[in-house]
Amino acid sequence: MIADLNHASPPDTVHDVVIVGGGTVALLLAVLLERQGQRVMVLETGGGSFEAPAQQLNEATVTGRAHTGISVARGRALGGTSNLWGGQLTGFVPSDFEARPGVADAPWPITYEDLLPWYEAVAKELRLADVLDETTPQAHKLFGDQYPDIPGFTLFLTRWLKEPALARYFHERLKNSPTLIVLLHAHATGLDLDPDGERITAVRVTEPDGTTTAIRGQRFVLANGTIEIARLLLACAAEQPKAPWAANPWVGAGFQDHLEMRGARVHLLDKPRFLRTFQNIVLGGHKYQPKLRLDTRAGTTDADPALNVTGYFAFESSMAEHLQHLKVLVRSLRRGGLPRQGLGLNLGEVLRHVRGMGSAWMPMIVQYLRHHRIYNPGDRGVWLVMHAEQLPRPDSRITLDPERKDRFGMPLAALDWRIGGQPEVRAMAAFVRQVGESLQAAGLARVEIDALLDTEDIGVLDHATDTYHQCGGARMGHDPQDGVVDSELRVFGTSNLYVAGAAVFRTSSYANPTFTAMALTARLADQLCREPATA
Repeated sequence: MIADLNHASPPDTVHDVVIVGGGTVALLLAVLLERQGQRVMVLETGGGSFEAPAQQLNEATVTGRAHTGISVARGRALGGTSNLWGGQLTGFVPSDFEARPGVADAPWPITYEDLLPWYEAVAKELRLADVLDETTPQAHKLFGDQYPDIPGFTLFLTRWLKEPALARYFHERLKNSPTLIVLLHAHATGLDLDPDGERITAVRVTEPDGTTTAIRGQRFVLANGTIEIARLLLACAAEQPKAPWAANPWVGAGFQDHLEMRGARVHLLDKPRFLRTFQNIVLGGHKYQPKLRLDTRAGTTDADPALNVTGYFAFESSMAEHLQHLKVLVRSLRRGGLPRQGLGLNLGEVLRHVRGMGSAWMPMIVQYLRHHRIYNPGDRGVWLVMHAEQLPRPDSRITLDPERKDRFGMPLAALDWRIGGQPEVRAMAAFVRQVGESLQAAGLARVEIDALLDTEDIGVLDHATDTYHQCGGARMGHDPQDGVVDSELRVFGTSNLYVAGAAVFRTSSYANPTFTAMALTARLADQLCREPATA
């Protein structure tokens, strides 16, 4: 059931698991636990949809490198950031969990093999288990009966959810389950510990009117996002210096995000074949995006072995505005409604965008029906865009701003995002050079590398942005001196406090972190269901 503290009092019961946060991993965890008979409470700061007062709680201080995602990519409403993203899922690769030259933070305390069954479990839960990937015969047919061979690279397909907003996806269960309670407008402001300091007894929640209530439970999971997890742990440590994590230097440390940057302009040599290879695919209602990652096992690249990079091709088009608005319209109609009025999609605007497509309608329809591709002519240029892993740094961190507080009296988060610089530039430059050699050899395209990147000038990072892929701050460690949580995601020194989400990542790979965060969450759900709750 869903209850709202604006209209109801919090239940005075002890739950098996209390989950702080109501976003992507929180809702997945809640549903998996409830299905196994656990009594679950979910605490969501916001309401059922975005509201200005809740979003204002994202205010933070940025002291280091500029970071856009901290303000625009955190959704405080039921479903969290899943209400904002497109639903793209990509898994990590085995080497991400292994020791790597130049990365002191590797390996992880778990292996890729430990996580593989949980990737599969999440795919099944989200109805992705039987959909297309690069290993299926159907994928080969889409590429003309022969899967494209790009020497030195793996061409892989990211998968997109049909329904990325998990509050909608799980709506019936959230609304009707008698053992799963979602509490809206419940802002977590503290954690209560028992006298020995090893066990959490309650989460302190501040209601909209300022009243503070203790939500009791047997076990507690922080799943409220990378920034807020660190903020809550740090605030509790400041309030309770004997908390087990109070002296842990890794709380808030090791913050990471992927760097996104255009690395080269691409001049097509064989346009039909290039578009057939790299344009987005739609099949069976699912969207797939072809991307390239270096095949480090092939021994054909001079890329820095420390860091992973992925690339995709961005097609700039004169009809991009019209396509975007029409996509919004179609998506809204499929959900049984019309776009919000603020988007300006009245009948006149719809007709303007339809006319703006001009002669592109016919090739777009042919590409979609015959080749299952999303047509984009790229008449204003094609670019190689990279997502690069950053080298983890202990001084890239989340702290508290002692001078600023939110309306509930909690110190604001302060983000000092730092990147090493040269390792990232070197890895991206090597990636672009290899892409250029491979595409030229295949007769597909000629690649014109960015001049600053070609000289490996660190100044090129001024053109790189974050990707809203916030990781770290409560990383998984081999021991308390090495991280905040153990391999089972339990906070070191506690018996019943866990962390779920990308905050536990030691390294960030090249991939969108959501799929790996969800796989770790499914693994945690299984563990919590199997272990006895302590009294």
